[in-house]
Amino acid sequence: MVIDLKKKAHELRLDILRMFYLSGTGHMAPALSCVDIFTTLYFGDVISWEKRFSEERDRIVLSKGHACAALYAVLAHAGYFPREELLTFYQRNTRLGGHPDIGLPGIETATGALGHGICFATGTALAAKLDGRLYHTYVVMGDGESQEGSVWEAAAFAANQGLSNMTVVMDCNGLQASAYIEDISSIEPLKAKWESFGWTVLECSGHDFSELIQSFEHAKATERPTIILARTIKGKGVSLAENNPAWHSRAPKGEEWDKICEEYQIRKEELTRL
Repeated sequence: MVIDLKKKAHELRLDILRMFYLSGTGHMAPALSCVDIFTTLYFGDVISWEKRFSEERDRIVLSKGHACAALYAVLAHAGYFPREELLTFYQRNTRLGGHPDIGLPGIETATGALGHGICFATGTALAAKLDGRLYHTYVVMGDGESQEGSVWEAAAFAANQGLSNMTVVMDCNGLQASAYIEDISSIEPLKAKWESFGWTVLECSGHDFSELIQSFEHAKATERPTIILARTIKGKGVSLAENNPAWHSRAPKGEEWDKICEEYQIRKEELTRL
């Protein structure tokens, strides 16, 4: 399983690079840090695969909407829309904009303003509980996003309602839009904060598939809402961008692509086609 997931994650990163090569804009580094999380969710036997197109599907919400390239790539590979459509990312008349929109199959809600995705997800989890339905709601959010007050309102409400059918994965890469989080407004101690709100808190590497799978399995077995603090590297897979605040909202240019192609052992023309 782990070998298959590593291969799939590599394929997804290549498609994400193609998207940014052709568009020349967007948030590449935030997308790369959560690729392995999405790979595990969709291809690691976490969600109910056979129900993914039905009303009983598990709900997956990307709260850090600017990282949508990762979600688009995984949705295409999971059969929600043709993979060829990835080549239209961030271009005129595309369905694949800079933030996800509900006009695209697989998108549960539009997200952009940070702190809103977890609030929406709390509603879907509560609805499932009230209706006696068995689907699980997953949220992928950023760590810098937890500076938003709405995150903590949702956290308090989810715990009070006993929403054990809700799992949040926090993409903990230590960076936000313009700098390191600790240099702007520290959010630690995250584990203690979420525990104090009544959540089950798990910690793992966000790039280790075995740890991610184990965490998701544990989350399903708890009687409280769960948050997985997944420690990641922003820009993972592109050394120029890794852990570098300057790469939050930009795509590579010029000779930077030569270095990336060398890293991935591909020719630049391969970035123009699937």
